[in-house]
Amino acid sequence: MAIVGGIWIAGGFHMAAFGPAFYLPISLGSIAILLVCFALQSSMEELLFRGWMLSAITAKFGVVLAVVLSSLVFNLLLFDSRANWIFVTNVFLFAVFACCWVIRTGNVWGVMGWHGGWNWLLAVGLELRVTALDTHVPALLVKLTPVGPDYLTGGIQGPEGSIVCTLALTCGIAYHLARARGKWRYCPSGLETSVPAGGVNSNMEAGTGPCV
Repeated sequence: MAIVGGIWIAGGFHMAAFGPAFYLPISLGSIAILLVCFALQSSMEELLFRGWMLSAITAKFGVVLAVVLSSLVFNLLLFDSRANWIFVTNVFLFAVFACCWVIRTGNVWGVMGWHGGWNWLLAVGLELRVTALDTHVPALLVKLTPVGPDYLTGGIQGPEGSIVCTLALTCGIAYHLARARGKWRYCPSGLETSVPAGGVNSNMEAGTGPCV
């Protein structure tokens, strides 16, 4: 919400209507289905990239390379020839942000919920595009209409293509790195940690990196 709020404050969004979905009750069924779909999609992505891939690469090559490589592969997954450089950068930054979150907490559950909630809120709650996807359902909360330049609103990519998103993700990465200071150290077999907030599993305690 901070990203969307920042774009709105900067003049990038116009509030067009409040809760239009409630004036079309049939759309509520589609909104519920989309909640399940976004939850499954985000869960699979987090388990694959920040769960299995991050763990596997960390165990062999160390955490820094694991974060970079898994983030690059994630970027390739979401490649869009229509996208501008801001969106491409933001996809990579999101992947790094998610990796830092998982490394700090020792599990994927937090970022998994955040990822799914972000997609659903943009697409359904605010009737905005999410990674260029338009769900064609009326907003559940507030319909926002882009009125500013693409670098601010994100254009056809939605807020994920906005420079405001770039700033927010950079701050998020810095936050997780700062919170992780003193908890993590590199070792030949991967990553060792004291007990992080989200708990650890036996693989992490053995120093083999973050695992699901």
